[in-house]
Amino acid sequence: MSTLRNFVCLSLLALAAACGGGDDKPPAGVITLNQMFKADFDLIDQNGEPATDERFEGKPMFIYYGFTSCPNVCPAALGRMTAALDLMGSKANRIQPLFITVDPKRDTPERLANHLAYDPRILGLTGSPEALEEARSAMQVFAKEVPLPDSALVYTVDHQSLFFVTDREGTPLYALNDTADPAAIARVLEQQL
Repeated sequence: MSTLRNFVCLSLLALAAACGGGDDKPPAGVITLNQMFKADFDLIDQNGEPATDERFEGKPMFIYYGFTSCPNVCPAALGRMTAALDLMGSKANRIQPLFITVDPKRDTPERLANHLAYDPRILGLTGSPEALEEARSAMQVFAKEVPLPDSALVYTVDHQSLFFVTDREGTPLYALNDTADPAAIARVLEQQL
């Protein structure tokens, strides 16, 4: 009987811990990042203008690493970015959404501009392979070119698919799964305003 009582008590404590929590805790499914993650980059934007992390200080950044030739994952993630921004209404103007390519061979500024034309709030960033490698390394983002010998694409890019959220100073705070609910994403973003 005491084993059953201990199990019930532990279950209730676990439930209380899961349901409790103050406003300072991120929602379920949100990964809190440590000091190993840096949103440091020195790239160019889709308009050919320099784009360093310092350029966006004062606005929380909402970052996704992907590529324009991605057939499924990246378009779905970009759709969730747009949906989250839409849910925020005018507050979204105080966030800087960024799409940073993992495919510098194909993703020129012009190609990024065309790809992101559906939502002018999302700014595409590219750069040299070395600059993009540094940006990925700073944020601990995995990306690797994979040959597709029987495809007209020639290669694809396997990459980590997460949303990153920084504070207004550019410090990475959270990572969210790219399948996160847009309402949950919007709540995390609004906490940084």
